[in-house]
Amino acid sequence: MQNFRSIPLLLAFISGGMLLHAQQPAIIPAPVSTIWQDGKFIIDKHTVLIADAADSSSAGFFNTYLQQIYGMRLPVLPTGEQPQTDYIRLYSAAAPGDGEGREGRYTLRVAPGSVTINGDTHSGVFYGMQTLLQLLPVSPYVALSSGPAVRVGAQSGGLSIPAVSIEDYPRFAYRGLHLDVGRHFFPVSFIKKYIDYIALHKMNYFHWHLTEDQGWRIEIKKYPRLTEVGSCRSNTIIGHFPGTGNDSTPHCGYYTQEEIKEVVKYAADRYITILPEIELPGHSSAALTAYPWLGCTGGPYKVQGTWGVFKDVYCAGNDSVFTFLEDVLDEVMALFPSKLIHIGGDECPKDSWKVCPKCQKRIKDNGLKDENGLQSYFVQRIEKYLNSKGRQIIGWDEILEGGLAPNATVMSWRGEQGGIDAAKQNHDVIMTPGEYVYFDHSQLQNDDSLTIGGYLPLEKVYQYEPVPPGLTEAESKHIRGAQANVWTEYISNTRKVEYMLLPRLSALSEVLWSPKEKRSWPDFVRRLQTQYIRYQLWKANYYHAYLPPTDTLVQQKLAQWQDSKFGLLMHWGTYSQWGIVESWSICPEDEGWTVRRGPYNADYNEYVKAYRNLQTTFNPTKFDPAKWAAAAKDAGMKYVVFTTKHHDGFCMFDTRQTDYKITSAKTPFSSNPRSNVAKEVFDAFRSDGFMIGAYFSKPDWNSPNYWWPYFPPRDRNVNYDPAKYPERWQAFKDYTYNQIEELMTGYGRMDLLWLDGGWVRPLNSIDESVDWQKSIPYDQDIDMPKIAAMARSHQPGLIVVDRSVGGAYENYTTPEQQVPAHPMDDPWESCLTMGNSWSYVPNDHYKSTTELIHLLVKIVSRGGNFLLNVGPSPEGEWDDTAYVRLREMGAWLKVNGEGIYNSKPVRPYSSGDEVFLTQRKDGSATYVFYLSGKDKEVTLPAEVSVDRLKIQKKSRIHLLGVKGGENIRWKQEDRKLVLEIPAKLQNKVVGEHGVAFIILSAGH
Repeated sequence: MQNFRSIPLLLAFISGGMLLHAQQPAIIPAPVSTIWQDGKFIIDKHTVLIADAADSSSAGFFNTYLQQIYGMRLPVLPTGEQPQTDYIRLYSAAAPGDGEGREGRYTLRVAPGSVTINGDTHSGVFYGMQTLLQLLPVSPYVALSSGPAVRVGAQSGGLSIPAVSIEDYPRFAYRGLHLDVGRHFFPVSFIKKYIDYIALHKMNYFHWHLTEDQGWRIEIKKYPRLTEVGSCRSNTIIGHFPGTGNDSTPHCGYYTQEEIKEVVKYAADRYITILPEIELPGHSSAALTAYPWLGCTGGPYKVQGTWGVFKDVYCAGNDSVFTFLEDVLDEVMALFPSKLIHIGGDECPKDSWKVCPKCQKRIKDNGLKDENGLQSYFVQRIEKYLNSKGRQIIGWDEILEGGLAPNATVMSWRGEQGGIDAAKQNHDVIMTPGEYVYFDHSQLQNDDSLTIGGYLPLEKVYQYEPVPPGLTEAESKHIRGAQANVWTEYISNTRKVEYMLLPRLSALSEVLWSPKEKRSWPDFVRRLQTQYIRYQLWKANYYHAYLPPTDTLVQQKLAQWQDSKFGLLMHWGTYSQWGIVESWSICPEDEGWTVRRGPYNADYNEYVKAYRNLQTTFNPTKFDPAKWAAAAKDAGMKYVVFTTKHHDGFCMFDTRQTDYKITSAKTPFSSNPRSNVAKEVFDAFRSDGFMIGAYFSKPDWNSPNYWWPYFPPRDRNVNYDPAKYPERWQAFKDYTYNQIEELMTGYGRMDLLWLDGGWVRPLNSIDESVDWQKSIPYDQDIDMPKIAAMARSHQPGLIVVDRSVGGAYENYTTPEQQVPAHPMDDPWESCLTMGNSWSYVPNDHYKSTTELIHLLVKIVSRGGNFLLNVGPSPEGEWDDTAYVRLREMGAWLKVNGEGIYNSKPVRPYSSGDEVFLTQRKDGSATYVFYLSGKDKEVTLPAEVSVDRLKIQKKSRIHLLGVKGGENIRWKQEDRKLVLEIPAKLQNKVVGEHGVAFIILSAGH
């Protein structure tokens, strides 16, 4: 264990016991019916693609994907040249009796000699081809920064696809994704990539938001100043609205009509309809700046460099405005064949209309009630024009106000009520409520990245149901589908667009495609592990969502662990005799923690020989685990994680897999009745009520199947290519599996399996932004699904912590020798040493009790657990200082622990450097910890302030464990809570390390 890792957003690999080499690849969105069969089809140099001209776009997409990901293409032949075998055939033909067939429906048959995709329509063929792409193997392929993926190892034989029979069709006709290019402009190359993301998820509408207050992005030849002037703003605000200034940097960009034609064709080849949006009558600052006569005042106007809603809008009383908009829409319609044209219609202030003589005259001449009626007039006039051209309008739900033509479609964004109202009025509806599908909202409650606000986790997207309750069957048919929106006020680059999009787009695709009754969150989580690898192969930037366990027993145990807050970690092995950094010195790397010292340091081989000989002198005769357990219990610790094996491979338990162990006859301590150290530790702590965790190193530098003696070790990694020597690697996998099974079966109840050595992982899961992961040369997949399934079969509810690998087998994260600067949404644990070293070092410098208590409070206030490491000596004892620290921590927790255990983080989490907050899980009490300075004594000023905390009027506040600390007076100064400290407690020592105030809500 060493401080060489960060808290990365890591790629995941596999989940739920499913192997990527097995017969059930992960398909998202889930098909209507899937029947897996025996056998497989191999795509190789002999395979041909059979497709007539009508399905050439599907064939082309398939070949492009093969080329980009796998570096191969297939010859395309017409139907008349189909061979007897080794072909993939694409064709469209509706089933007998279906007439023209159902849009999007397809069947896919994979047999050992052929693959056939039959769509009712050509779009069905395309969607069937998308499913076929998801049957292609994702392992052992690894994406590179450029060019196709590389196949790990020496295997050959083409691309294997399992035999299967699939019947499938979409649930909703409209499956959409939006992108705002008004606030931030994105190049055509990215727009095409964005369209590919839509296509890869079997979605079929791209809502292109082309005009805004901050930029006009579409060339209109009749009005060139729209792009000459309106496409460029002089600056953009810095930070959250209203900002801390501006960047003084112009932001410009627009799409020429030729580029738009190119994009429209690109989308059409993927059976995607582009829905253009020209905002009116509001969000029009860019157009008004280009042509000031479009506004009520004539200007001056400016292309906005900030966000929000602006008062200047198109003048509704000026007929030339409608002529302008009709001219613009004529050019738009010539570019976009979509039946629907989006006209916005939202967030239109009426301020300028109220004082505009022309607008007031329009209201009077048309018998309108007020300015709201004027907006309805505006929308309806544009609607009639578009209808006269054979098009229909679609707009945000504000367009409902004042009435619409029957063929108008409504996008319900302000919740679901607008959609419900529209459906009851027999309008078609696209559901796009911010609560469920605004992908500009954060995926984390505490996101370091700048976002517009809101919180939309993956699971909430997946649980969305587009058809609201309360509609009749006839009304429900008007819910045509749904769409996710990506507004870009705070999204200025393409990588962040992708990060906000994925994996939430995958969740929404299943909501919109798959039958409602087929949707299963646990199964989606399982399939998402493979989808993460596809994102990597696509070279997409994505948010690696924490995947909570779906097993209810694991959920319960994880909740118990989170409530425990404070645990003990012990690194112990033969290395304690030398007082070095665990076993790292035998790793041939040039790092500070691998430095060799002592009489053997000059010669690596002699050093390793002497190191391994430490087994013959290891005799911890003072080993007394009951003493440790008692001290840890008195300290307030609730769980223990003990090192059963470090990277050197020396086992502190009685394994049958190797003789390099504490119970070997080579080890002097083997004759001691307590020689099975791990069992003794687990039993002693278990009897004192602790949760029990086994630290286990996945790499094993003593195993000849990890560091093969045939080759010298080069670094911490396996020293041969597992793909080139699969039998040797399989022997190591079996060795690892068997050792873990021994721990799971012969050592009593086990609560945590804590796996260290994160470089032993599938190569696909490497995050190249993390330095130490870049050096991993080989795929080191030890089959975690199999290991986890075995472990949980023996230990139901077992928490598995596959450190740094992410996915289904990292049930919580473990930042090492650090405390995250901000609260984290998902379960986590800071692992820190009491001294400077993880393992025993004579005369080590130990943190003070005050430092340790401050760390505990900070960690818990941010939602984490504190795992504190103490390294036993070679004699089997702790340093006396460790006992003192634990005793003093325990004394403090006896007074203040109610604010630590079973608590949750609460905003604002902290105030200044000395105030930190927690809250009871039921919300009935909030705790304010006031920490001491560098000295351990706590003295209170006349007032203790907590910024950004507002409490109920009848709340009561007490100071825990301090006589005279009852019923502390308090006052609320706007959003600041001020505790008024009684005079008798001011400027005197009231405690050590920190004190806690409890705020009891009214009625408690």
